[in-house]
Amino acid sequence: MRLRSRGPATGARLRAGHLTRVRVLRRALPTTAAVLCALCAAQIAMSGVAAPSRPQTSDVDTMVKPRFAGRGPSGESFIITGSEGRRADPTTARIEIVDPVLVLRDEADRTKRMTARAGVFDETAHVLVLTGDVRMDNGGGGRFAADQARIDTRTGAVSGQSGLRIESGAGVVQGGSYEADQEGDRLILKGGVRGRLTPNN
Repeated sequence: MRLRSRGPATGARLRAGHLTRVRVLRRALPTTAAVLCALCAAQIAMSGVAAPSRPQTSDVDTMVKPRFAGRGPSGESFIITGSEGRRADPTTARIEIVDPVLVLRDEADRTKRMTARAGVFDETAHVLVLTGDVRMDNGGGGRFAADQARIDTRTGAVSGQSGLRIESGAGVVQGGSYEADQEGDRLILKGGVRGRLTPNN
């Protein structure tokens, strides 16, 4: 067997091939790294889009058994309570009250009590608006029911727009909008007023 020896030309070709592979690798490595970085960035962006958004935190201020009290300029006092209170916007003075109860007491210590399914108390305006099965007992045998009532807690004046029904020893009166002063001595009814009075014997 005869062995062939590698000549100068063969060695030159091998060196040339090696240098060519080195140049190709030098060019390919940066390109490959750039492609990998682009793929990673795209994957991160897609995962961020696909991820479910977190629910926004609520700014509602919830109060358990809220209680508000105050006194008017002429000595009238009020107390508002409820089963729950919510301040939907912390920048306002409006509080939503569930099952509100209002107790009004005048200078003569006469007490009126009002209840409803819902209410909104404006601390700045000193106004309570009751809605839903509004009931009031004036402490003197008179009772009324309405769909809605607006009470000025400083004066005790009550007004509303619809669905008023008054029951007392003198009979029953129904009407639309109404206004009543704190003492209940003056009552103005408007719109479809009708009633049944019981004559005194």
